[in-house]
Amino acid sequence: MARRFKVRLDPRVVGSRVFMMLWLTVAWVMLWGPVEVGTIVAGVLVAIVVMVLLPLPRVPVEGLLRPVSTAWLVVVVAYYLVRSSITVAWLSVRPQAPPRSAVLRAPMRLKSDFTLALAVNTLNLMPGGIVVRVDPVARYVYVHVLDAGSPEAVERFRRQTAHVEQLYVRAFERPEDWRPSPQHYCAPAEEYGTSGPERVDDRDRPPEPVRDSEEHR
Repeated sequence: MARRFKVRLDPRVVGSRVFMMLWLTVAWVMLWGPVEVGTIVAGVLVAIVVMVLLPLPRVPVEGLLRPVSTAWLVVVVAYYLVRSSITVAWLSVRPQAPPRSAVLRAPMRLKSDFTLALAVNTLNLMPGGIVVRVDPVARYVYVHVLDAGSPEAVERFRRQTAHVEQLYVRAFERPEDWRPSPQHYCAPAEEYGTSGPERVDDRDRPPEPVRDSEEHR
């Protein structure tokens, strides 16, 4: 008696595979240049071969991509990139002393490590700051900020980081869309624990600690 195999396809996993195939096809067409039927078909075949023979490690799909929120995320991040570039340019040419830089801690409590990595890369793209450390257990990021010499500058950094976090939640991790996976990866706790300084200044005299903004409490 033949056994019956039930194959259960998760629409989220299928969607991620289709998206990867389309992305590889677009990359193939861009490499070849002309947009022709033969080039597109060849790109699809090459994408399938790459995904079958060279598969990437599986990442559990627990959220849901929201196209409108994702598009808004791209628009807002582009705005932050332009604004940060103008701010850094002004700080470099203004007739004043160089700004006081510091390492600031900000919450980035995204559930998925993949989404957290995307948010960290977004913060790294913005001029005037770079992520120097990520606490995957407590969900904090430590960012070296070029201009942190005033409470207004620090609060501006807090609001921008919180907004980026909110945009990623709206685009990928809405509570109504979140489905925890048994394969969810949990980062191991670090030896020193999850607590740490909220602000580390570059100069000898440490400034007063900066608390988390009220919107994250």
